[in-house]
Amino acid sequence: MGFTPQQVNDMSMWQFLAAFDGYAKANGAKEKMSNAEADDLWKWLQEKDGG
Repeated sequence: MGFTPQQVNDMSMWQFLAAFDGYAKANGAKEKMSNAEADDLWKWLQEKDGG
């Protein structure tokens, strides 16, 4: 997506997901992430953040 790790760390989850959604649409994504996939991503992000 072109963000540095620092820029991603400085974003809220809402900002990151909005950027991700725009990137996906601009690059031809056909369907959104399922709720289960979003939950898995959230859990993974929380583990990476130490919490």
